Amino acid sequence: MIILTCADGGNVKTDAGRDYKNFKFSAVIRDTEKAAKNHNYRMIVYDLGQLGFGIPYEVEDESFHCNGYYETEVIKGYKSKSLFKPDIVQLSMDRYNETIAYLDGDAQLLGCLDEIETDDYDIGVTLRDFSELSSEWHQTYMDIARYINAGVIFFRPTDAAREFIELWKKETADVGNDQMALNRLACSEDYPDVDSIQTLHGVRIKYFPGNIYNFYYFTDNDHRDAKILHFKGAVRHFYPFDWKKRVYCRAAVPVKNGVNRILRRRVDLDRC
Repeated sequence: MIILTCADGGNVKTDAGRDYKNFKFSAVIRDTEKAAKNHNYRMIVYDLGQLGFGIPYEVEDESFHCNGYYETEVIKGYKSKSLFKPDIVQLSMDRYNETIAYLDGDAQLLGCLDEIETDDYDIGVTLRDFSELSSEWHQTYMDIARYINAGVIFFRPTDAAREFIELWKKETADVGNDQMALNRLACSEDYPDVDSIQTLHGVRIKYFPGNIYNFYYFTDNDHRDAKILHFKGAVRHFYPFDWKKRVYCRAAVPVKNGVNRILRRRVDLDRC
């Protein structure tokens, strides 16, 4: 199996333009390299700019290198960050005839992924937790986000998978966002069952649980079964996920969520 990732090595900025103090793509990728080595996986890294290691890959966009996103807005308030992703996956698929687990540069491999090596699918995508779908952010950007987060994707070495990547590449160019394109190609109308398989565009799509393979619910869900942590956007401050943060998530978060549920019930009763 191949673990594929990529990143620019410049300072990582918040949406407000400030630098993160304790977060570097290079650090996350080095942690993933260690885990990949422990499980005998081949590691491929693409350097999108200033990472300092890996295969050079040029992203010809000044805004991407300065801010971490492309200048053009797909939807008001949402700018794309990974238009290069289908091309990098395609380059790797052309070179290697192995299962590829693609991880965003801010996603950290923790555990063994041997169980995803099955021949019942071509493309494996990671489902958002159902509870996420009712959030204000998700409702605002439903056209882009839908049911799949594109930070972790599995590609089997099949002809159908290669054809899908070509479709994904074209769709990304057309809509201006890799995640929006992936959801258009790999999502049915209804939220899929976890571990179910659907055939779309002649491609077998398998829906893996995000709580295990693309976990970013640090303030909401139990992390102990997670095999890939995704330190995206608003949860970057959880990296490095050391013992203090683990204790906080296992002890303080359930208490906080319990209090919030009680408060919401009181508000609902007052409205009645």
